[in-house]
Amino acid sequence: MKSIKILSLLLALLFAVSLFAACAGKNPGGETGSTTAAAAPDSTPAPVETDPVDENGYLLDDLPVLNYGSTDFNLFTWSNQTIWEWSQDEVTTGDLIKDAIVKRQIAVEDRMGIKLVVSSQNGDWDHRNSFIDTVYNSTQSGGTEAFDLIGQYTPAAAIGAMRGCYTNLAEVKYLDLKKPWWPEDIYTSSSINGKVYSVAGDISPTLIRNMVCLLTNLSLAKDLNMPNFYELVENQTWTAETFLTYGTGTVSGLNASGGTAHTTTMPNNVVYDNLFYAGGFRFVERNDEKGLILSEDLKSSKIADWFDLWLDFWNKEDTAVIAINAAGGFTSGEVLFHFGSIADVQNYLQDITFDFGILPYPKFDENQDDYVTICGYWVSLYSIPVNAPDFDKSGAVLECLGSYGYRYVTPVVYNVAFEYRYLNSPENSKIFNLLHDTLVFEPGRTFCDQINCFAGFRQAAGQSESWAKYYQSNSRIWDKNIQAIVKQLG
Repeated sequence: MKSIKILSLLLALLFAVSLFAACAGKNPGGETGSTTAAAAPDSTPAPVETDPVDENGYLLDDLPVLNYGSTDFNLFTWSNQTIWEWSQDEVTTGDLIKDAIVKRQIAVEDRMGIKLVVSSQNGDWDHRNSFIDTVYNSTQSGGTEAFDLIGQYTPAAAIGAMRGCYTNLAEVKYLDLKKPWWPEDIYTSSSINGKVYSVAGDISPTLIRNMVCLLTNLSLAKDLNMPNFYELVENQTWTAETFLTYGTGTVSGLNASGGTAHTTTMPNNVVYDNLFYAGGFRFVERNDEKGLILSEDLKSSKIADWFDLWLDFWNKEDTAVIAINAAGGFTSGEVLFHFGSIADVQNYLQDITFDFGILPYPKFDENQDDYVTICGYWVSLYSIPVNAPDFDKSGAVLECLGSYGYRYVTPVVYNVAFEYRYLNSPENSKIFNLLHDTLVFEPGRTFCDQINCFAGFRQAAGQSESWAKYYQSNSRIWDKNIQAIVKQLG
């Protein structure tokens, strides 16, 4: 997996060096791109880095010198996430993340010779179809209605692709999906016969904020003489069996009244989706022909055992479905574990009085190759519409946004705003790296509307006492839906 690989030894040094000092970057890869844009932009040289890595050790991109003559670059995105991705006024405020976004934006505009023009509308789960209606209508009208780039809620990207709105990013000039600012799993598991219709990555801080994790109260764990959970993770023994040993049931004497408190809480049954992937399973995988097929693991005894294990956990009376900051929730200090996300850390854990840690979701067993992390749907995916005025220009700007996001924005979010302000310990920093390194993207989630399997694990828990029966009732329609996607897009 591609990773940022921030070394623990740098933790003490980052306070003594500049804001953007960070880990050694990746070795450069790939050939230098052509020095001429196919769309013949203004040939006036623009400032461009020529060294393979920047002054902080981050890999530079291979983009040639390009200047599009101060032309507008029209980005259409969903308004729900603009605060985390774009700045309309390009004015610094002292907020670390927002100022990094401003810096990235100005750098890209100067280097590409463009003016980024951002328009948006609501595009979350309830509005994903109306958002894509706007995109589709734009692709049909052309002219001044055309967008250069689309940023969207994850499921909206699949709707747009199925409606023929997007071009194949794998064939777009200047876009290099092998670079570290584009997660490797986007291409290796989510392409359809080599075609990629949307990407996520360091272009947006939403990728980091939405990584799922297991929160733990370290102060409480110490009082209860629990083992060192970080060591269990490092030794690859943080398994479902291990977690259930400590995370099941209620414990007496934890709360102020001396009564019992929940050992583990969770926000809702969406946690089941995350547990499904944590066990090493996927609904959809690529076959030898690089098409998509329904995973063979779904009819195995292994997943049946995994389902039974978590169904039993879910049905225990003392396992609470409760908001993180509600009375009796994780922020009360009386709960050992909470199934949450990195966003929870920033949103709810800034003022708590106990030490907390972050952990990956537990593995199936010690034989599983690695931990698995997924992101919530609130990660923006980016696509180039089929009627973009200049594919090369769109590809160049998209690559540039990813590159500068990797060097300007992610270090601030990753090293400063999260690792130091909210996750201030070497152990949490290691886990943070682990979560990022084990991210997976899967068509079963992206194409949730089309395949309708993305919530299968939680739906099975609510509708059946047997995974085998649920699978038997749904597998044929899942398979048929996957074939329809491959036929249309592959």
